[in-house]
Amino acid sequence: MRELYVGNLPADKESVGILFDCDGVLVDSEPALAEIAALALRDYGAKAVASDFKPYIGMGEDMYLGEVAAKYGVVFNDAIKLHVYDKYAELASQFVRPFEGTRELLFRLKSAGCRIAVASSADSIKVSTNLALIDMPEGFFDAIITGSDIKRKKPFPDIYLLAAERCGIEPGRCFVVEDAVSGIQAGKAAGMTCIGLTSAHTAEELRSSGADIIINDIRDVWLHIK
Repeated sequence: MRELYVGNLPADKESVGILFDCDGVLVDSEPALAEIAALALRDYGAKAVASDFKPYIGMGEDMYLGEVAAKYGVVFNDAIKLHVYDKYAELASQFVRPFEGTRELLFRLKSAGCRIAVASSADSIKVSTNLALIDMPEGFFDAIITGSDIKRKKPFPDIYLLAAERCGIEPGRCFVVEDAVSGIQAGKAAGMTCIGLTSAHTAEELRSSGADIIINDIRDVWLHIK
């Protein structure tokens, strides 16, 4: 097992904001979500498959589910979204796990003086489900911003600008940790340093979208906070 540095952050690493996406960053959920969403949409006659969802990762459930439903001629509505959430709550515990070292990283950064936020385009019910699955109390975070809080989803910068504001940190002192192309684009549009985690997209896809740093392991966030 890899070791994580356990000392205090140097002074120049204090008072920065670390803004984490949730699916595919804090929890290894993207493959499970796609499979569960496909199952749920099939209940409405859409012969969806997991690969249909990849282009819409990070764009919020209305786009993620709605575009795939439309592909199969199904009119998306709130009832379908709630059905997907019900399926996710029912099945997520079987499939969704934290990435190794996630909780330890969060606690190290927090105790060292960083401001920590979740900024996910998913609706609040799904974010709460994911945080519970990795045993992270919502009160731990300085801010939790979800798709329920904003009108314009990623790749617009709104969610990250709001997260920085609620953390009390200037955008230029914030790092975004993302696995999605749309999330990297949102972070860059917000004027933040973007760390791309290769859990859903390749390093080249993330780099092409504007990622400043590419990592393959969530624990390596620690190495790049300056």
